[in-house]
Amino acid sequence: MMDFKPKAGASLAFLEAENRRAEERRAKASPLTLIEILAQQAKQGLPIFDLQGQSGMEPSRYAEALKSLRDAGFIAIDGESLEQVVRLTDRGAEVVRLAKPA
Repeated sequence: MMDFKPKAGASLAFLEAENRRAEERRAKASPLTLIEILAQQAKQGLPIFDLQGQSGMEPSRYAEALKSLRDAGFIAIDGESLEQVVRLTDRGAEVVRLAKPA
């Protein structure tokens, strides 16, 4: 049986491409991205750290987005600090509905 040996540098090229794709996802994420993610959930809510993971946003940008959405009344954050759940409000669900193309 032959031993598989990858080409030198092949792993590095793969990792660099993955990093570029991850950066593009982070750059595209916005507050609207967060409410779209919540709208796709069965209960229209997610634990706060799960939502951040799905959005791919940097922590500081994520915190700013949560604050702006909560201040606008589009989301509510319930629970104790490490077990907080972000849920979409009726107003947030309306924004998602209006943002979708006809």
